[in-house]
Amino acid sequence: MVRSLPKVKRNLLIVLLLCSPWFACQVWIQVSAPNEVWTSMPTCPTDSQNCVHLGGDTSQYRSPINMSSELQSNATTVWLSLLEWVDSNDIETLHKETNGTSDYYIHLVQRTTFFRFPDDLVVRITQNENGDASQALSGSVIEIHSQSRLGTYDSGENTRRLDVLHSHLSDAESIWD
Repeated sequence: MVRSLPKVKRNLLIVLLLCSPWFACQVWIQVSAPNEVWTSMPTCPTDSQNCVHLGGDTSQYRSPINMSSELQSNATTVWLSLLEWVDSNDIETLHKETNGTSDYYIHLVQRTTFFRFPDDLVVRITQNENGDASQALSGSVIEIHSQSRLGTYDSGENTRRLDVLHSHLSDAESIWD
């Protein structure tokens, strides 16, 4: 039994040494990419390879062509669906504002699985000008911005995130109406 204690210490030391690059990476991420609250919709830099944007100004860089920024559900229904998606995906909320009926804005941070790189996700939901917030199917307009904080290329992660979120919000009428 006395000889097992040094083996335990040795094994613990090996585990710590193997994990130390990951811990060092976490410290570097926290120092290099601290949380900064965005209170307005950002834009993608023109030469960015780690940013996508749907809606708003149609000249946005890397805007997905096959997605519509107009949805059939009203703004409140889409907002509730977004909040449900945020809760179910364990995403951090940095800033949230709403007028309660027709204009919603949220700044979120989603982290990659292993290295925990932070990616900013900003969503604005407004009532379609042709509709009324009290009508169930009056429609809404969404603007979504997804951007990696670190690096120059995202391996398509922001496009995938935008696609998943857009799909979820597009299905909002079947969930909440």
